[in-house]
Amino acid sequence: MTDFDCTPQVDLEFMNTEHRKAFDDANEIKRLLEIAKSDLKGVEKSIDRRLDRLLADTLNHFFLEEKYMEEYQFPARARHQQAHQQFMETMKVEYNHWQSEHNLAAAMRLERYVDKDFPEWLVNHIVTMDTVTASYIARHGGVAL
Repeated sequence: MTDFDCTPQVDLEFMNTEHRKAFDDANEIKRLLEIAKSDLKGVEKSIDRRLDRLLADTLNHFFLEEKYMEEYQFPARARHQQAHQQFMETMKVEYNHWQSEHNLAAAMRLERYVDKDFPEWLVNHIVTMDTVTASYIARHGGVAL
């Protein structure tokens, strides 16, 4: 599980809020996937709901960031948006795999994604892109939503 309080914070509070939601969603999916090892049928609908929420929250998160980048004319916004698009492609592959399979092998694959790939990408993204983006926007008058 990823502890949000141990991850870097950025200069815009709405971004920190979105990051916390992402880690909370991933951690809850991870918890459900642990249960799935012995009771897949009992938790698969809960996994579906939380995975839907993670996807929706991620889309909203990226929409908000991109809106601010556009509004404040962040110079590296095209590269930042490209990173979001690439990440969403990967997330949708994992989402679609789970939706099409709903079996223990798919649960283990999803567990690897939410326990390793997702948090590693997000922490790296926060450190390399979001920190710079938030700093730029805050310096140019942006405030938390």
